Amino acid sequence: MKKSIQKYRNKGRVSFYITLFSLLFTLSSCQDMLSTDNDSMVSEPELNLKTDSVFYALGIAQAMQQVADQYFYVGEMRGELVTVDESTTDKNLKELANYSATTTNAYDSSYVFYKVINNCNYYLAHRDSTLKTGSTNVVIDEYIAVAAWRAWAYLQLARTYCGNADGLTIPFFTEPLTSISQIEAKASDAGCQKNLSQIVDALAPELEQLLERYPNTQVPDFAAPVYGIGTTNWGASKSINMSKIFVPAQVVLGDMYLETAQYDKAAAKYADYLCKYGVLSLPCLSYRTRDYLTSPEDYSTDFNMFVDNYVSIFANIASPGDVVTYIPMAVSSQSGKTTTIPLAFGYDYYSINHSSDCPRVENIQIQPSRTFYELMDSADYYYYPISYSGQSINTSYPTEVKKYKAGDGRASITSAYTDADLAILYRNPTDTTRVYVSKVKNANVYLYRASTIYLHLAEALNAMGYTDAAFAILKNGISTYLEDLVKKPTLDSEGKIVSNEDGTPRIEPYKYLSQKSLDYLSTTLSFLNAQYREVFSSNNVYGIHAHGSCTFNRKENELAQSARGSRATALGSQMNTHYLPDVIIGEKMKEIAQKYGVSVGTSKADSIAAMQDILCDEYAKEFAFEGRRFYDLQRLARHYNESGTWGGNFGSRWFAKKLEGNNPQKSLMDPRNWYLPFQ
Repeated sequence: MKKSIQKYRNKGRVSFYITLFSLLFTLSSCQDMLSTDNDSMVSEPELNLKTDSVFYALGIAQAMQQVADQYFYVGEMRGELVTVDESTTDKNLKELANYSATTTNAYDSSYVFYKVINNCNYYLAHRDSTLKTGSTNVVIDEYIAVAAWRAWAYLQLARTYCGNADGLTIPFFTEPLTSISQIEAKASDAGCQKNLSQIVDALAPELEQLLERYPNTQVPDFAAPVYGIGTTNWGASKSINMSKIFVPAQVVLGDMYLETAQYDKAAAKYADYLCKYGVLSLPCLSYRTRDYLTSPEDYSTDFNMFVDNYVSIFANIASPGDVVTYIPMAVSSQSGKTTTIPLAFGYDYYSINHSSDCPRVENIQIQPSRTFYELMDSADYYYYPISYSGQSINTSYPTEVKKYKAGDGRASITSAYTDADLAILYRNPTDTTRVYVSKVKNANVYLYRASTIYLHLAEALNAMGYTDAAFAILKNGISTYLEDLVKKPTLDSEGKIVSNEDGTPRIEPYKYLSQKSLDYLSTTLSFLNAQYREVFSSNNVYGIHAHGSCTFNRKENELAQSARGSRATALGSQMNTHYLPDVIIGEKMKEIAQKYGVSVGTSKADSIAAMQDILCDEYAKEFAFEGRRFYDLQRLARHYNESGTWGGNFGSRWFAKKLEGNNPQKSLMDPRNWYLPFQ
């Protein structure tokens, strides 16, 4: 079997090398950054002027646009959160979804990534990275950003084509290939074939050295942070933030380490980025308009009405809240590289019909799956009930938190056209089988959000044994508020320990964090040390699970004073004893034992494995329809297999179970079948 696989993959490599030579160096002018009609071969091998490299960098940005659709469709269709329509969905998308795609599939094309890589290789080989104005290096930020682009492209290739599966590799090179002889030499060199771990081993040291030498690097913005790129045919203008087209080097390094189970290094890189640039877990929340009612159950008939600022993340603005990196696509085919993603979800972004909103079509190719709805509908919603003193509402801070199985707000849905911008999903009122997903309608492909980095940090923390710290990112976020949640004995007014009836020290039920975890977050990762603790004030930070599952305390006097940040949310409040690690992890253990027939115990390894599945659910809720589900699933499945908890093939069983609704045409018990055939 290994021989036949290798023969098949070698055939793919021939195609790779044939196409590579014709795809060297895509460059553009600044004005034509989104144009696809001005590709040119590099004729000047020098990059020794302070200003000349902007055109090369923007040429790589153009190559990134050509990656966008494949990145998105492979990531979304090979997950379990979307479904296809047999009559309307493109066959290439159906093949991705049921794992039958061959090298003829339109979205099986490694060369789009190698186009990015070879452009980066050329830049890094020829750019003079020592140029200064006075004592300031004026090119190093751009140089590091290009190195990060290359690392990201290689990471995506590995996520798509090989992982660490037995016998699977991809071609790897770091020098620019500019001749047929070079390409042929690489084709015959077994040493240039690498898997995921080998790619990380090859690329990470250089990025580490660059960041160590230049610790205050910033992604470039070309002195023009907001850049207008035109207007759609139906009248919507579009601008982009130039700094957001780049991938931060710390973040891609963190991902490289996370993929290869180097969890301490991953956590350090994520924390370095979040602390150094003051990136907070923001209140991107979805909460019900009736969240303040005493009995929301009485209003279940209209409980799908939302006030939803989570939707604003995906607004048509240059700098959406929470977004770190995106690939912005052109507003028309005349102005640059376009995308089919909005149309696949029912939005005709390139329509010529004038509209106040992106026009919709009837034939939707991709819609939310039953699995998505079941996951979101099963979520608990946490709220503060209103309390009354006679006929007046009490103004004191709420003393309890209730929960109601109302579903996660990140699946907010409406059938009212006027409310469509307040919801993630829009259900056509005349045909309720048609559901539109608003995340995609502005033709941006999101690579990283602050939420991505925080949840990846949680995954690393959990794998290291800091399960309670991982849970804190969901419940409260990382802030000084965590200092109040450490499991310490309760003291009375005189500073003496309060005892329970049995004589044991009383620990309040809302205290769930160990001192060891707090120390790790505070000192090793620096979040709450003297330098950064004001940045991560409890008034500024919110738990990520709150994005879909809780309310604010709506009393203005409390919101302005003591009830900001985690304290303001029914999820993060000290009064919420429903959502705590022991409770939620215990529920997940029971679910896993029943679903997979494994014996789940009470060991630390069991808790870590269960928490990993909780994080997988959170990935689904937070990032559904953003083109990244498969990449998360393949990583988590590999790590389940590698950890050996619940059996060495549990990850394969888990992966296969997740995807069974896709009717896969290959056995997903074999990790080699998770990945596309190399083309």
